[in-house]
Amino acid sequence: MRIIHFGTQGWRARANDGFDESSVVRIADALGQAWARYHSGSTVKVGYDTRLGSRHLALIAGQTIAARGMRVVVSDRACPSPALCLAVASDPGCVGGVVITASEAPREYGGLLVRQHDGGPVSRPFASLVDRLIAPSPTTDRKDVEFGDFMTAYLDALVEAADTELIGRCRPRVVVDPMYGADVGIAGALLERVGCEVMAIHDEIRPDFRGLHPNPIEPWVDECEQAVVRYGADLGLVFGGGGERLGIVDGTGRLLSTHDIAPLVLEYLVRYRGRSGRVVTTLDCSLRTSLMAERLGCDVTMTPVGYLALRQEMSDDGALLAVDGRGGVAPGNWMAGRDGLWAALMCLGLACELGGARHLSGRVEKTVGTLRYGSRNLRMDEASVQRLRILLPGMNPQEVAGLKPLAVSHCDGLRVSLSGPAWLLVRPSRAYSVVRASAEAPTEDLLADLLAQAPILCSARP
Repeated sequence: MRIIHFGTQGWRARANDGFDESSVVRIADALGQAWARYHSGSTVKVGYDTRLGSRHLALIAGQTIAARGMRVVVSDRACPSPALCLAVASDPGCVGGVVITASEAPREYGGLLVRQHDGGPVSRPFASLVDRLIAPSPTTDRKDVEFGDFMTAYLDALVEAADTELIGRCRPRVVVDPMYGADVGIAGALLERVGCEVMAIHDEIRPDFRGLHPNPIEPWVDECEQAVVRYGADLGLVFGGGGERLGIVDGTGRLLSTHDIAPLVLEYLVRYRGRSGRVVTTLDCSLRTSLMAERLGCDVTMTPVGYLALRQEMSDDGALLAVDGRGGVAPGNWMAGRDGLWAALMCLGLACELGGARHLSGRVEKTVGTLRYGSRNLRMDEASVQRLRILLPGMNPQEVAGLKPLAVSHCDGLRVSLSGPAWLLVRPSRAYSVVRASAEAPTEDLLADLLAQAPILCSARP
């Protein structure tokens, strides 16, 4: 029996280290019991990505959940995770959803993503209940499921959110790269529908991803960068394996920083769409978003790391935008998840408003100044990590990398704000024997100095 630790986002593992049909059935059975305990007979929706075996596992998971007395609707095709989120959130009779996906993880991984009735991550009490209900061996109970279309309403909502008239007038030339992931056949068709001239690469279903890691960062975007130059495109749009994250390649074939995407989206929403509201970021999020928000007159709220805290904060009063530490963007107005396609449409709108995609390059730096972002993982034994969890709330360093702290937060680990502007976050992982360090500074040298402080802080004695 493999031990499974179920969290608020679900569960993920390597195919050769636990991700298999047996584990998926064990989790699905626990989910079915948990939902049936309070909502017997209600609807659960199940989606899946393009990875090897995902459709089969989605069907088995759905049949297992149905055997616990739930009505289950399985997607009639592979779909990006945001489509599942919207399908769940827009159906009053739906209590939750499941997507068989490992998002941007390498092809060797698989996962089971779980959503509650509003399309957001499940609560900690619900996740704990599911964790306790996971049986040591898989059930053989199955019941028939229905099949449904999750994509039409999702794509219609995206088109409605875009300025199709403006984009159609500008008719930008775009290289679309879904990285063989869940946006295959979807991203290119959507962008043509809103008025773009599209050249697509990596746009067929290849369960092995041909060795490509479906994460829209270097070096996995090399072929998109080359295609932009080869086709003379205005920009390239690269989508992560689950459809939640976006990478942007400018017309010179250079990848924009992931941390520039949220500030660009925010500028477009406020300056050109007349939107207003609060911006929610995690403690490990780049200052670029906060500084752009301040210049646009938006309040900023920081939350602990993780999408659950972001979602809870967004729910309080309808925040405008939520941004995580890797630059993932979640719109606050019509759905509950990070969405690469939505972010792409907003950035396209901004490019057209500015007179061309070339104006996106360097725009954030010109507005908020130069910032360098970095992170590292410090592997420690569980006893040391637990000790650090106890000690960090009492730490108040008088100096970090030669700078006196302007503010210290113990909201989630230890976050030190410094002049520059600069900051350092040291945070024990909630699930693994790892301490995560993130930092940002105006120069590469100061960034390196800040990250070098992380192991020193971790080894400090009370």
